[in-house]
Amino acid sequence: MDGSARYFRHTYSGFEPMQAFDIVYGGHFEHRLLVAGNATMEHQRLVLGDVRVEAGSYDFPVIAQGSMPHDGVCIGFVLDGAETTRYNTTDIAADDVQFYPGGVELLYHASRASRWINFTVEESRLQETALRRTGRPLPLYGRSARTLTLTGGSRDRLGQLVGDAMTLARALVPAGGFGRALADAMSESLLFSYIDAMHDATVSSDPTRAAADRHHHLIRACERLVVDGSDADIALSEIARRSGYSLRALQLIFRRSVGMTPGRWFLNIRLNGALRDLVTGDAASTVSAVATRWGFRHYSRFSRAFRDAFGELPSETLRRARDHAG
Repeated sequence: MDGSARYFRHTYSGFEPMQAFDIVYGGHFEHRLLVAGNATMEHQRLVLGDVRVEAGSYDFPVIAQGSMPHDGVCIGFVLDGAETTRYNTTDIAADDVQFYPGGVELLYHASRASRWINFTVEESRLQETALRRTGRPLPLYGRSARTLTLTGGSRDRLGQLVGDAMTLARALVPAGGFGRALADAMSESLLFSYIDAMHDATVSSDPTRAAADRHHHLIRACERLVVDGSDADIALSEIARRSGYSLRALQLIFRRSVGMTPGRWFLNIRLNGALRDLVTGDAASTVSAVATRWGFRHYSRFSRAFRDAFGELPSETLRRARDHAG
């Protein structure tokens, strides 16, 4: 392809999703596995000048934590699996679409298989095209993520349009790609379709949104105590005290927001951190050093928890990583 259009497709399997930090180009995401099994994740990206569209699918439960691109605004939605997916601890309805300002934090939490689409464009390009298309700019929503409800069928139409664009790009890549005229036409078609859908959408009036925002920030702050603090094995009672909530209240917030206890949530963070270190381990890495780094003081308990989560002993993960590097 020439500089006006690029297409990318990759399938990650096993523990490879742990290394998929650029699942949304220009952003940065950490994937955490929730259960053992042979995970498979597919990622597609189509770049059409200053318009980017990306699609991803997980056949496994996952937590993706990170930030959206800084160089544009994003419009994202869950095409399949919305009923078991949350963004920033908020449930997603079938016809919901999320508007993300540049750089905003995102917690994507899917308890089952899911499929998503994300559209990124510079705000100035989006508004210039909206004025040309409809005679008025799109209403944007400050620096916080917002949920909009699309009119009936709009989500599926956007999903079909993106799917068709990806299929065309995938077919043209072996033939040498496509030129600027086709790329510009596809870019404008996507922009027009998203603008039409956004103009007809209504802002979600979910009364729980403010509470969900507070709880999302609380969960992120508690995570930083566990991950960035000097004691990864910090007691839940101490986390509750520093958060300003009682232990009971903290437990209720986590159960309602992410569907699990804070203890299980933090254990998942630590186990995934250990998994990432082992997967990228070298000849100098040791299981005991990784366990200690992530706050596991008892090697046997760490090995058992790791095997329960990921289906193998940490020593087996490290050995395979060394064999692959060698």
